[in-house]
Amino acid sequence: MCFNISIKNSKNAIENQLDVVFDEDIIFEPQHHITAFSNPLIPVITSENRNNIQLYHWGLIPAWVKDRKQAHEIRKLTYNAKSETITIKPSFRSSIKDKKCLIIADGFYEWQSTSTGKVCYYMTHPQNEVFTFGGIWSDWLDKSSGELINSVSIMTQQANQLMGKIHNLKKRQPIIIHKNYREKWFDSRLNYDKILDVSFNFILTSKIIDSPLKVK
Repeated sequence: MCFNISIKNSKNAIENQLDVVFDEDIIFEPQHHITAFSNPLIPVITSENRNNIQLYHWGLIPAWVKDRKQAHEIRKLTYNAKSETITIKPSFRSSIKDKKCLIIADGFYEWQSTSTGKVCYYMTHPQNEVFTFGGIWSDWLDKSSGELINSVSIMTQQANQLMGKIHNLKKRQPIIIHKNYREKWFDSRLNYDKILDVSFNFILTSKIIDSPLKVK
């Protein structure tokens, strides 16, 4: 699964690499470690606004959620969305049709189970470039306050050879959309299997670290 990421690149570097710009009112600070469990705001590009980077909450809240309490409970279960079941799960099946997004990162963390305990690996692009996870988004209206909350989930798939050795129990990996397929991802609706095949073979580098907080 994918619950811990990094975005160490600066705002300008991200804009230059992806050829898009942050919304004018966004304050963005690079971070070595972002955990899904804090429901953070993370940078995304949505299918509805492909020229701008916005900040959405990590942990998707479906539009049908009734109240804040239900929203808080359900987003604990939606940090990731399995590609194999995304079209049938009530939380995801509406978004996958026409609310795809790209979630921006430059690294993620995964733990390998060993006989002596867990070992943390840090996964990055070979040239330390920004990459984009395949994701889905939703907008939920809190009727009690009138607040509109935008949220996302990172999609995952079966692990490839590298990630299968690292994430060696559940054997999952986040879906990374190759730069040549980003527009196709937005427009794919339910016909995205070939894009996932490219993601499966996405090249990453890995290194063992003591803790995400110690990555420099």
